[in-house]
Amino acid sequence: MPTIAKHLNRQSGYSCQPWLAIDIADRYFGSTYRAWFSTSINPQLNGSSSNPLILFQELERIAHTNDFNHSRIQQLKIRLSTWISGSGLASGGIADLLAEVAAAPVPAFRPQLWKIDLRNIHVSRLINLGQFPDEYQVRDLIKAEIEVLVP
Repeated sequence: MPTIAKHLNRQSGYSCQPWLAIDIADRYFGSTYRAWFSTSINPQLNGSSSNPLILFQELERIAHTNDFNHSRIQQLKIRLSTWISGSGLASGGIADLLAEVAAAPVPAFRPQLWKIDLRNIHVSRLINLGQFPDEYQVRDLIKAEIEVLVP
């Protein structure tokens, strides 16, 4: 089977995900996750916005200090809202979720650091995001493909 691991010549990917996105995927999308990743936990050629380690540190600090004016929180709310709006959920469910995201407190964006097992994920599920050399996405990850390194 042509896997992402064979295609990228890497066994694992790494991602930082906010708790709220994980919780919404668990409650509304059958624990199917839409996640970007890199093949290194600290990719040197990626920008800070595409570096799992830097994002984890940033979100951990934002959540710990309850920095509700931080632009990263607004960015995450916009991205979650965009994902929810295009998800195909019933309109009542979308409206409720959008309101939940808009009102979410900063600690709801606390980070999880993930290791993604790329060995059994078919290469057809891979999306190359293209801004940086080590930035990819899989829109239908399942729990069995993820190991939470730091909850």
